[in-house]
Amino acid sequence: MNNIRFAAAAIAATLSVAAIAAEPEVTPYRPGVGSPAVLSAPGYFELEAGYDYAKAEGIRSDAIGLTLKYGISDKLGLIIGVAPYLRVRGFGDSESGVSDTSIGLKYVTKVNDTTALGAQLVTSLPTGSGAFRNDNPNVTLTGLAGFDFAGFHSDINLGWTRLGEGSSKNRYGWSASLSRAIDGPVSAALEVSGTRQSGVSGTQVLASVAYAVNKKLVLDAYVARARSEGVTGNGAGFGMTYLFSK
Repeated sequence: MNNIRFAAAAIAATLSVAAIAAEPEVTPYRPGVGSPAVLSAPGYFELEAGYDYAKAEGIRSDAIGLTLKYGISDKLGLIIGVAPYLRVRGFGDSESGVSDTSIGLKYVTKVNDTTALGAQLVTSLPTGSGAFRNDNPNVTLTGLAGFDFAGFHSDINLGWTRLGEGSSKNRYGWSASLSRAIDGPVSAALEVSGTRQSGVSGTQVLASVAYAVNKKLVLDAYVARARSEGVTGNGAGFGMTYLFSK
């Protein structure tokens, strides 16, 4: 009887170790502007949360952002994002509130072991307050490409946004990033991105560092510098990405 009990315990322990080994790793999208050509593991939820600060020409903004991701399959994922707290200050005025909610689908397919291609479609929902609310949705379609080479990973995005409000309805965007593991759980990334709307262009350079606490949790921090039509702005922030167990 004891042998049976010990055998059952050994089998249970073996299965438990195998389950832990098979646990997927978290897949951070933040803190860059671009969306990497990767998905959350099928059947798993991930939560991204972070604080962002920006300053340009006497205007300051603070934001706390949340993004919930779910792996529908190995090629399709769901993304829902919102900033439950936004504050903009400048020129003696201040406004705070909640942002609109974004919801989107992301498709990614692996071409081979080092290349992935995909597309992402995101629309906004008018859940924001005050000046942060757009009653007409903004729709963004983005093409994605990811590459692994010589210990580096690179992601390239090309996007088009159909704006729901304003006289100019079309905005175009792009981003290119390069990341690499530095020392064990520490990695670093550099991203260059830009936008163009009605002949007005803007660019941003963002440098970030990430620390993988374990397979489920990654912490990050970044600094950024942006320029548009002669106006320069600076930004910084930090956050985390967490993979929930089933």
